[in-house]
Amino acid sequence: MVGVLKLIASELSYAQVDFKGAMPAGRHGDLPDEEVVRVLMKEAKKRKDSIEIYIKVGSPERLAEEKYELKVIEGYLPQMLSEEEVTAEVIKIASETGLSGGRLMGAVMGKLRGKADGSVVQKVVNQKFP
Repeated sequence: MVGVLKLIASELSYAQVDFKGAMPAGRHGDLPDEEVVRVLMKEAKKRKDSIEIYIKVGSPERLAEEKYELKVIEGYLPQMLSEEEVTAEVIKIASETGLSGGRLMGAVMGKLRGKADGSVVQKVVNQKFP
């Protein structure tokens, strides 16, 4: 667990440096919660991708390690919306905007960033509003 926490701390440090570099001269601040969630979601996605690869190549040791790291990272993420909740939001945004396809995907992700898994949003948009 210590290794995963060190990795998360390192990634958040890099994000903090990038954040401070993007701020106007003389202004400093803590990393906003949205950025922390973005970093954690990025790390969780890396683990999910690795899990898929280790399943395909049949590496149970690495698979178990990646699953464990994912579980730790997800423990620090806010609860994501369920597929049903995402579907309701997609339908609502589509009816309000009249968008479909990629443009709808962009609008939904803008509203649900940090609240819903992007792959779930993509699945719902592609199924309901291609």
